Amino acid sequence: MDVSALCAWLQVWLVASLVCVNLVIAEDFYDLLGVGRSANTKEIRKAFKKIAVKAHPDKNVDDPKAHEKFLRINRAYEVLKDDDLRKKYDLHGEEGLEDKQQGRHYESWQWYQDNFGIYDEDPEIITLSRTDFEQSVEGTDDIWFINYYSTHCSHCHDLAPTWREVARQLEGVIRIGAVNCEDDWQLCRMQGVRSYPSLIMYPQRENYHGDRSTKVLVKYAMQQLRVRVVELWDGNYRTEVDEDESGLPWVITFCGDGGDCLEEKNSLKLAAMLEELVRVGSINCHTSADLCGMLDHEYGTYFYGANNVDIGQGLELTSLVAQELARDILSQLPDVTPLDEKTFKEIRGKLETGQDKAWLIHFVDGEGHQDLELRKLPAMLADFHIGRVNCEVMRDACSNLHIVKRPTFMVFKESGGSEMYYGRLTAHDLAAFARDSADTKLEALSPRDFPQRVVLSQDPWFVDFFAPWCPPCMKLLPEFRKAAKSFSETVNFGTVDCTVHSQLCNNYNIRSYPTTILYNQSMPHQYHGHHSADSIVEFLQDTLNPPVMRLNQEQFREHVAQKKVEEVVLVDFFAPWCGPCQQLAPEWRRLAKMVKNVNNIKVAQVDCVEHQGLCQQESITSYPTVRLYPSGASGSGSFHMYNGFHRDANSLRAWAYEFLPSKVSVLRQYNFRQVVLESSDSWIVDFYTPWCGHCQVFKPEFEKVAEQLEGVAHAGKVDCDSEPWICQEVGVQAYPTVRFFQGTDSSRNAQHAYGWDIQSQNADEIITFVKQNARKMGHDEL
Repeated sequence: MDVSALCAWLQVWLVASLVCVNLVIAEDFYDLLGVGRSANTKEIRKAFKKIAVKAHPDKNVDDPKAHEKFLRINRAYEVLKDDDLRKKYDLHGEEGLEDKQQGRHYESWQWYQDNFGIYDEDPEIITLSRTDFEQSVEGTDDIWFINYYSTHCSHCHDLAPTWREVARQLEGVIRIGAVNCEDDWQLCRMQGVRSYPSLIMYPQRENYHGDRSTKVLVKYAMQQLRVRVVELWDGNYRTEVDEDESGLPWVITFCGDGGDCLEEKNSLKLAAMLEELVRVGSINCHTSADLCGMLDHEYGTYFYGANNVDIGQGLELTSLVAQELARDILSQLPDVTPLDEKTFKEIRGKLETGQDKAWLIHFVDGEGHQDLELRKLPAMLADFHIGRVNCEVMRDACSNLHIVKRPTFMVFKESGGSEMYYGRLTAHDLAAFARDSADTKLEALSPRDFPQRVVLSQDPWFVDFFAPWCPPCMKLLPEFRKAAKSFSETVNFGTVDCTVHSQLCNNYNIRSYPTTILYNQSMPHQYHGHHSADSIVEFLQDTLNPPVMRLNQEQFREHVAQKKVEEVVLVDFFAPWCGPCQQLAPEWRRLAKMVKNVNNIKVAQVDCVEHQGLCQQESITSYPTVRLYPSGASGSGSFHMYNGFHRDANSLRAWAYEFLPSKVSVLRQYNFRQVVLESSDSWIVDFYTPWCGHCQVFKPEFEKVAEQLEGVAHAGKVDCDSEPWICQEVGVQAYPTVRFFQGTDSSRNAQHAYGWDIQSQNADEIITFVKQNARKMGHDEL
C-alpha cells in the first residue's frame, strides 16, 4: 500500500472512529436530552419537548434515519421520567432495564408542539409531583387549587388558557398547582382522580364541579380565603387600631372623592398575600368623613408602620394591583437578622446545650440579597429565630457545614443537630419544612461523625445515604423525617448527602441512592422496604426486636434437625445480595409476627453467605429457598418446599397452616343437619371454595378462631364445591361466609334457624361475637 493510499485509509478510519465516539457519547440518555444527572422531571420533560419538535420524523422527512434517532430520544425520555427505571439506568446502564420495547411508539409532531407539557412554561403555576406533594400540599394548611390533567385530554387543553389566567389573577393569593397524570399517575390515583381535568381545592380536598370560566373559578377560589379586610369607621377605630396589640403594620385604603381607591376584591387579595404580616383595612370617606379628616386623607392607599397609624405617617402606595402592592409593602418589612461569626458561634453553642429555640438560617453569597418572598418568614415562623450568613465573609463556617450551593437554608435544632433544605425556595415551603424538621431528631451527618459517633455507637443509628438529584431520595426524605418523629425508642436518625460527601459514601460501599442502613452496635442492616414512614418504623421494630430466629449451624441442629416431633419449623435460606430475598424479608418478618402466638410453629432464617457450609450441607442451590419442616417427623431430611407464586405473609401463612393439626371439623352433607342445625350446642362455620383466594387467606384466621373458642363453640368448615347442597340449603352465595349457629332450644326464633352471618374476617372480632352469643356447651356431637 502506497503512502497516499495509507493516508486516505487512516483518514477514513479516523473519521469513522470520531463518529463512533460521538455516537457512544450521544447514546447516554442524559446526553441525548441535554440534561444533567441532577435534572428533575420537569426539566427532563422541557428538554425532551425542545428536542422533539426539532428532531421529529415529521419535520425531517429527508433523513432516512430520523425514525430510529427519534425512537432513541423517546426511549431516553421514557426511562428518565420514570423514577424506578431511572434508578436502574443510573445503577446498571441500559442493560439493567428489563423493558426493551419501551419508547418504540411516539406521537405526531403536532402533538408534541401543542399538547405536551401544558404548564411547564408558566411560572405562576406550580407543577407538582409525588416528590413534593406531601410536604407542600398535604403537610400544610395552605390553600391550593390544583388541576389534575392528561396531555391526551382535549378538555384539559381547552381549559389551559383559563387556568393560566386564573393563576395570574391569584398569584400569591392562593397556590395554583398542576399535576400531569401521564407522568404522575400514581399521585393522581392516590388523590382519587378518575377523570380529566379534575380541579381539587385543598386543604379540604373538595372537588370542584362548577362552571370553568375565569370569573367563576376566581370567585370560587376567593371564597376559600380565611382572611378579612377590616372596615374601619368612627365606632370601631379605637378598638381595631389604637388598641391593636398584634404589633403588625397596617395598609389602609381611603375611598372618597378625587381619586381611586383599592377595590374590595383587590383588598382581599392583598390581605391573603400578606396574612400574618400586615393588617389590611378600608375607610369609606363618604360615611366616615371625620375619620378620614383625622388621618388627613380623602382617597388613596397608605402603608403605616406598627403602632404608627397617625396623621402624616403613612407611605403612599400608588398601584391598584394587589400583586404590585404586595411587593411594595414587603420591601418595607424588616429583613432577616444578619449574623456575624461570633454571634453564629454563640447560637450553635446555646443550641447544643438546649438554651435556645430553633434557628432557620439562610446562607448566601454577598450582602445584597433582596428576595422579598423571604420577608414573610419571620411572621410565618414566630417560634423560630431567623438569620442570614454571608458565606463570602464567613467562609470557614460555611465550609465546616459543607454548604456548597448558595443560597440554601438549614434548620439548627434545639437538640443541637441541623438539617439542610432541598425544596423550592418559597416562604410557604420553607416554613413547612422548618416546622417539620425542628420537631425531629433527624440530623445531617458528615465524615467527622464516622465511624466513631455512628457506626461504633452503643445506640442505634439509622442513616439515609442519598443524592438531592435523585427523585426517589426526595420522596423518601419526608417519610424518613416522619419516621424519626414517630419512633419512640432510642434510635438516632441521620442523612448523608453523597454529592457532598462522595468519598464517605464510597468508603461505606454506597452504590445506589437512596441506601438506608441501620447501624446497631456496629452491625449494619440495610433497609429494602417501601418508602413510607409506617414501613420504616416496622423495619426498625423488627430489627431491634427480631421476630425471626437467625440460625447458625448449632442452632439449626437444635431447632430443626433435633426439633420436637410436634413442632413445625419454617426456614428461609437467603443471601443478603439477592434481590428476591430482599423483597421477601419484610413479608417473612410479618409472617413471624402473625404466628407468634400459635403453638408449636417457629419461623427462622439462615444467611447462606455467613453460613455457607450449612447451606451446602442442606443442598441449598438457589435463593430464597423456603422450607417447612413438618410435625410428625424429626431430622432435616423431611421437608416441604414453598413453590407458591405469591410470597406475601398471608399466602405463606395459609400454606403453613396446611401442615398444622386442625381443630376445625370437616362437615359433610350426611351429617350437617344433625351435627349443626339440630345441635343444642353453638357452631361457627366457614363456608368456602378451594378456588377462592380470600378463603385461603382467611383459613389461618379461622384456625385461630377454632383454637380460641374450644369449649365455647364448635368450629367447622364446608367446601361449597364438594358440598353444594349444604350451601344451597342455608343460602350461602359468597365466599368465604362465616356463619354462627347458636344451637336449638324450644324458644329459638325460626328466622334464625340457619344462623347469623358475621360480617368480619378478623379472628378477634369473630371470637368476641361468639363468646357473647354462644349457648353453654353440652356434649361433643361428633
